[in-house]
Amino acid sequence: MSAIRKLFLSVTVLTCLIPVSRGNAQNAGVPAANPLPEIIPESAEKKKVPPLDEVMQIIEEYFTDRKGYKSGDLLTRGQIKPLFRELQQAGWTVKAEKEILKRLHADTDFLAAQLSTPKGIIFMRRISQMPGGYDRLDHILVMPYGKRRIREFINSPGGYTMIEYMTTTKGGKNLGNYLSKTRTGKGFNQPTPYIYTQTELTTVLKQAYEKENAKSKRRR
Repeated sequence: MSAIRKLFLSVTVLTCLIPVSRGNAQNAGVPAANPLPEIIPESAEKKKVPPLDEVMQIIEEYFTDRKGYKSGDLLTRGQIKPLFRELQQAGWTVKAEKEILKRLHADTDFLAAQLSTPKGIIFMRRISQMPGGYDRLDHILVMPYGKRRIREFINSPGGYTMIEYMTTTKGGKNLGNYLSKTRTGKGFNQPTPYIYTQTELTTVLKQAYEKENAKSKRRR
């Protein structure tokens, strides 16, 4: 079967994702947080908060040192919790830690589990280069038969082309607009609340640092 024929069939399948029930679909919002580790008690001598460039360096080195990691890979809570401990040891206790961790997929979430398999990693690194690729997967996940569709995309050699179609073409945008009118497809073309990548996490941490630092400056 030609690639064009496969793409046509995939589009047809997705347009049939009219909600019958939320069933076992995951909640479309931010996932409930798993129990998080307690923040390390601060020592009697409180360290001075490091400058922003040092914080950014700690974050960059954290990812550089991760074995098997490639920029753009999906991040999970379990992977990122140790980073907060490193930042704390350097002198910055991130007050927004719990809120930030809630915006990451848990290690055992369906999407995180699927994208950690050998075929899932190949698929992940394809769609990570597409604008809103991860967001589309999360939107599909909460639709009827969403888990099945995602498994099909991952296990099909050209499965990533469906996400590419939805994120980079006018036809894909129109499809998303159509699905947005369904009960479980609301906001299909829009970003989700999740943090997926190193770039996104770094931006959020920078914003948290600037917000907290601005407050401390006003107290002086």
